Amino acid sequence: MDKFIEKLTVVSGKIAQNRMLRIIQNAFMMLMPITMLGAFVALFNGLGFEAYQGFITSTGIKGVLTTMYQWTTGMFGVYLAFLVAYAFAREIKCAKSEMAVGLVSLACFLIVTPYVVPEEPFAPTMLPSSWLGSSGMFSAIVISFAVGGIYLFCHKNNIEIKLPEQVPPFISAQFSSLIPGAIALVLFGALSAIFAGTSFGSFHQAVYTLLAAPLQAVSANIFGNWLLVTMVYLLWFFGIHGGMTVGPIMSMLFMQAQMENLTAYQAGQTLPHMVIGDALSFGSGSLPMLVAALLIMKSEQGKTVARMSALPAFFGVDEPAYFGMPMILNPLFFVPWVIAAPTISVFGTYLLKLVGLLPYCNNTGSAAYNLPFFVGNTMNYGVGGLIWGLVLFALIALCYVPFVKAYDKQLLEAEAANSQE
Repeated sequence: MDKFIEKLTVVSGKIAQNRMLRIIQNAFMMLMPITMLGAFVALFNGLGFEAYQGFITSTGIKGVLTTMYQWTTGMFGVYLAFLVAYAFAREIKCAKSEMAVGLVSLACFLIVTPYVVPEEPFAPTMLPSSWLGSSGMFSAIVISFAVGGIYLFCHKNNIEIKLPEQVPPFISAQFSSLIPGAIALVLFGALSAIFAGTSFGSFHQAVYTLLAAPLQAVSANIFGNWLLVTMVYLLWFFGIHGGMTVGPIMSMLFMQAQMENLTAYQAGQTLPHMVIGDALSFGSGSLPMLVAALLIMKSEQGKTVARMSALPAFFGVDEPAYFGMPMILNPLFFVPWVIAAPTISVFGTYLLKLVGLLPYCNNTGSAAYNLPFFVGNTMNYGVGGLIWGLVLFALIALCYVPFVKAYDKQLLEAEAANSQE
């Protein structure tokens, strides 16, 4: 067991420390305000009550909300093209100005985005929004890493303009970005022209066809979803932060489908994707166990830890229970925690969708990830999500009961032994 834990720690550590994943994770974290605000806008714009929709439409509020959504979540690819390159420059230290790397990456992203040239003279050029949102996410990441790589190559080989020391550092940093920036612009300008003449029609379409679609087909499905969620709890069982390790992978695989469902919801359209990395939430990883413990535990240690850990767990903070009960490396909790909970949640949610008892997830609940679980369930799935989420929570708490009883028995025996000494 010790050797297995050691190997697992090494492997998960390498994944968590992978620079590429860390850069993407940092970019998503910086994008969180836009993501959360877009989710709230979509929620208010897409509430399916006829009277409410009539009110916001007649008052013009719906038009305002639609515009707000378009320039938040609807520009996801644009913001990501800047932020991934910016995070790359901060992580790799490949340029004197991280801002310049991000801006050049954004410019390259727009260069490869196909636009419509008007027939009438002096009419404005139209830039279609089809690739500016979630559909352009993968190409934004590819472009960002390519631009960052160009800056890194130029930086290592001193291919940059160097000004005298008397020049202020801020100005000098911008000039040092000119040569790698020019190389990047010329490269993606050429790629834009090349792919425009192929059957793909654009660089974006090529990336989506060759990279995004196959990757999502293999991994972004119900079994891939279950495996990734299970890995989160498996790593936590061994004391490794599962969310930090697996989270970036899930974001890459499912983010596009999540944004497409969110976009369809706020527009009042049918949600296109059944599996977007979602499952009915049963609270934090420790909350069902803590409820079972509060109801049946008799040992002083168990009751004390459960009382102290319940409130933080209610708002998604699991560490007091993970380390205090403890759940980590406690074999009695392996089956309900690592196997039963994610399996019931992921496949239960999927089956409920199949039989029509639960709608597809609209992803507005992404704005409520630190709120009590029933809030996010209601936002994501409506009233059905609220009801089935509570049923799911009760089922998982029941799964914990025999294991909590067994652990409580151990604690009672230990406390009895200590009292006799």
